[in-house]
Amino acid sequence: MNVRILQGAFALWLFSGLAFAGVSGEFTGFKGWVSLYGERIPGVTVYAYREYETGPASGPVALSEPSLSDGSFSVALPAGSYFLVAAKAGTGNPAGLRTGDLFCFHGGNPVRVAEGRPSFIGLSLLRVGADPEPVAAYGITGTVYDERGNPLSGAAVYAYKSAADGFKGMPGVFTRTREDGTFHLRVRKGTFFVLARKRESGELFGPTLPGDYFGFYPGNPVTLAEGRGKGVRIDAQPRQGLREKLGDAYAPAPAIVLRARVVDGAGRPAVGVRLLAYRNEGMTGFPAYVSSRSGNDGSVALEVAEEGTYFLLARENLGGPADGELYGKFGGTKDHSVKVTRDGSAGTVEIVVERK
Repeated sequence: MNVRILQGAFALWLFSGLAFAGVSGEFTGFKGWVSLYGERIPGVTVYAYREYETGPASGPVALSEPSLSDGSFSVALPAGSYFLVAAKAGTGNPAGLRTGDLFCFHGGNPVRVAEGRPSFIGLSLLRVGADPEPVAAYGITGTVYDERGNPLSGAAVYAYKSAADGFKGMPGVFTRTREDGTFHLRVRKGTFFVLARKRESGELFGPTLPGDYFGFYPGNPVTLAEGRGKGVRIDAQPRQGLREKLGDAYAPAPAIVLRARVVDGAGRPAVGVRLLAYRNEGMTGFPAYVSSRSGNDGSVALEVAEEGTYFLLARENLGGPADGELYGKFGGTKDHSVKVTRDGSAGTVEIVVERK
């Protein structure tokens, strides 16, 4: 961010009467606004977590003062990655949410703070609704609603075992909502984070874009005993671009993206293929991250939550044997690995696929 932009952003805060602490270049942490269906809300606390494996019980490392009359907030933090949650709860604690409380799990979590400058975030709250009774003898059942309270059909509902990767990898179980917005995740027992997404592209995986729906169950994580059922209500909202929410104050942090081109043996673009990134060399189990499908030119972008070494393969389908589908491992290194960095130093990698 250059000095002219910083000065402009600071002038904007003074003009609008925002009572943020510190100035750009000195403040490290998050600043932004909280809103409910477009209306900025006072009295909301923003919580920052280093990890979110047990939900709000994980314990925040910092929290903001209640948001001001214009919905603005700030929370000072060391540089690093955080999960952001906003809540206005009758109990004063996001771990004790009740029907009617306000809540937001930021759809871009985890988000990063850079040293010496604020990171700007817009948090869209929802009003916590009552959970329905389970309608199956086991598993997680419920309904997904849109921002107007109408059932959201065709949404993908996921059950993740961990929050560590920001819910960008492969879930343990997933399903689609029916016409009436209802769903059934057929899990027997365990602890799960339940999320819903509906992409305009119709894709099950890949990043969500402005206009796509995102919903996070406020009671996450859900723990099921063997053979028990749980009913949940998920309210989803269309994601907005942060520039739309924050205007000139928005300064995006660079995403960590691996770019690839998938081709067949003759060098022609392979369309409709996903890029899968694993943390283990054997590339077994669930991948850490999954991209959307490659485009007409074979290009595909995979967004990851943290820098590191990943082992890559590309395939048309997910799960099960690769019989008959386009499939291939990255051949640029002997172990099929790529080091992914924030500055994109890996460039665009090429992966050759063939029919199995």
